[in-house]
Parts: sequence; C-alpha cells; structure tokens
Amino acid sequence: MRKWKMKKYMFAGFIGLLVLAMVIAGCAGGSKKAATEQEKLHVVTTSTDIADIVKDVGGDKVAVESIVPPGQCPGHFDLKPQTMGVLHKAKLFLRHDYESQKFSDKLIESAGNKDLTVVTLGANATYMVPSMRLMGIDQVVSALVKADPQNAEVYRTAAAKLKDETKRIAEEQKKRLEAAGASKTKVIVALYQTGFAKWAGFDVVGSYPPDISLNETKKLVDLGRQKGVTLVLDNLQTPNKVAAESISKELGIRQVVLSNFPGGLPGTEKWADSFTKNVDLVLAQLQKS
Repeated sequence: MRKWKMKKYMFAGFIGLLVLAMVIAGCAGGSKKAATEQEKLHVVTTSTDIADIVKDVGGDKVAVESIVPPGQCPGHFDLKPQTMGVLHKAKLFLRHDYESQKFSDKLIESAGNKDLTVVTLGANATYMVPSMRLMGIDQVVSALVKADPQNAEVYRTAAAKLKDETKRIAEEQKKRLEAAGASKTKVIVALYQTGFAKWAGFDVVGSYPPDISLNETKKLVDLGRQKGVTLVLDNLQTPNKVAAESISKELGIRQVVLSNFPGGLPGTEKWADSFTKNVDLVLAQLQKS
C-alpha cells in the first residue's frame, strides 16, 4: 500500500512538473510573440489602397492599420472618438495628398506622438488606376525604407514583385475592355472615376463632382444627349448619388457603381480583386448594350 501511495505521489509530482513546464514554455512563447509584434514597424494609413500596398511590400515586417472605411470617401470622413488614439503607438503615418488632411492634421495633433513620422503621398488621387498604383508603390517603399532601413532590401524586392504583378493584371484587364469595345463607348463619369475611365479607354464626354448643382447636372444631361452617351460610371465612395441617378434617368441609360478602394465591394480586400471587379462590372453593362 505504501509503495502504491509513493508511486501515486511521484506520478502526481511528475504531472505537476509537466504542467509547470508547459506554462513556462507557453509564457516564453507568448513573450516571444509579443516581442516579435513589438519589433514590427507599426504603420497607419488614411485609406485601404495605401494599406494594401504596405501589407504587400512590408509583409511580416510591418503591422498596418487603415483609418477610413473602404466604402467611405476620405475627403468626407469625420473623426470619431475611437479613432483619436490610433496614432499613439505608430511609427509611420501615410496619408493621401488631398482632403484627407482635413482630418489627419487633427489626428496627428491629438496623438502627441513625438516618434511619429508623417509622409504625405502626392498626386491627389487614389491608387486604383494602375499608373497611380505603380507610383504609390514607389512612394510607399521609399517611406518604409527610410523608417526601417535594416529591412530595406526586403521592401525593395517585394515592391519590384508587386509592380510586375500590377502591370500584368492591368494588361489582362485592358485586353478584356478593348475586346468589349470600351473605346467606342461614350460615358459620363463621377469625378473620382475619371482616371479609371480614361485608362479603360472610354470616350469621356463629361464628369461631375460630388457637389454638382442641379443646373450643372442639367447641362451635363444635355451634353450627354448631344454626344450620344450610353453609360454613367458612378463612384461608390461619393456620398451623393443624386447626380448619377438623375443623369441615368434623364438619358435613359445604364449606370454602374465602381469602387476606388480595396474592400469597398464584397470580396475585394486586395487591389487586384477590387480592380478586376470594377472591370467585371463595366463589362457586364457593355454586354447589355
């Protein structure tokens, strides 16, 4: 009986040591994981098109957070209380060179982060159009290299690969548009979709800003009727949909809503998915004509 009890205690002791070892290992693993997270370059962006590039170029060397929801225009974004602390621990803040500065200046001021590097990306446009995306990749990799020079080669290699992929996808989608007769199609487009429309080869008769007046809308309708416009390309992120609906209704033509940011439409978290989706939506309308 005594030997049995001794074995029982020894077994219990062994189990206890085993559990303790697992706990210590778990803590060590957790600490290692936490340390790895801390070693990453923390980047905050104003929109998902910048964030998408950062993720592809930075890989596991960066942690990325985007402020503006993909279905919303950065130029019409209002700061929320929960957004105010987003820059507190960031090392790099990448923002577009347009109206997003209206809120990002306030965000930077509220963060009180002396270690924060702010980089304003130029050209007053999103990175949905291939040529703009290629420029955006160069701008992002430049910012990452300056902020984290020890991983410069990693960033440059990934950027070169991403640019090749962007060019390949753009060529594939352009061929689809050309085959569908995009160049023979006259369109009226939302201002922020003008770049895409011209890249796609459409004959852009006119464009409308988000705040277009009723009088200007009427003039655009008259122009569209005169020129034989057959399609309206609207912008998902534009808050006011009245202009597109009015033009489409008055001219008796179809309209298609395109997104300027990855994630704006279901199943389009990456640029490639969002860009291809825009082309798919356009082609679906052209095939109905």
